[in-house]
Amino acid sequence: MHDTSQSQKLILIQNRYSKLVSDWQIMLREIRSSRRNMSNSQLQWKLADEIYSFVKWVENNNYVFANVSEALSRDVEMSRSQLNYLIKFRTHYPSIHHVSEEINWSKYREILDIRSSEARKICEEKILSGEIRTDRDTRDFKRRYRNSKRRLSS
Repeated sequence: MHDTSQSQKLILIQNRYSKLVSDWQIMLREIRSSRRNMSNSQLQWKLADEIYSFVKWVENNNYVFANVSEALSRDVEMSRSQLNYLIKFRTHYPSIHHVSEEINWSKYREILDIRSSEARKICEEKILSGEIRTDRDTRDFKRRYRNSKRRLSS
């Protein structure tokens, strides 16, 4: 009896995964359909949330989604790097209300490389105030932040 329920659970997970992969491919096509959509951090967050929620749902059912990056990269047709950024994005920004429409996706990708949530927040504020305008400015901020952190730890 136990094996049957486990088998049924696995079938449910597989069926849900197949349906969601199709949904995620549609979302990804929408994102890729224009430059405006590609830079839209809210659309990126929605895709990230869908993927993250499924992975958490699998875990809550006492399973592990092994090789998640490989499987999703292959099945949804996106790079592992893109997928990892999406997961990191959703992890750092648990609600879409934390995602500013005024900060584009490429800047968020740069911000996600900052480990400190406090430094990420400062960087976001500088972007919103216009002090940081380009991705290069964001990279310069990250470099200055890392260097100042090293000096403090020396």
